[in-house]
Amino acid sequence: MANVLKSKGDPLSKRADDPGYRVGWRSKAKFEKGHLDGEMTYGEAAAKAQALAAQEPDKTFYPELIITEEAGGH
Repeated sequence: MANVLKSKGDPLSKRADDPGYRVGWRSKAKFEKGHLDGEMTYGEAAAKAQALAAQEPDKTFYPELIITEEAGGH
């Protein structure tokens, strides 16, 4: 049985009130990446990413669409 990837929001439109986003981050100098817990709208995630980027200049922060894996059936 194959698994199916489903996004929590629309990946083609990024309006401020679109749900299903979180804040992702990458290190600028190291090979590290991750994301912050919690689901929010695109506008909230973008604002939080901008605030975190000002506090931690060694990382890049961005709004990231949450993708879940579900069991699919054929």
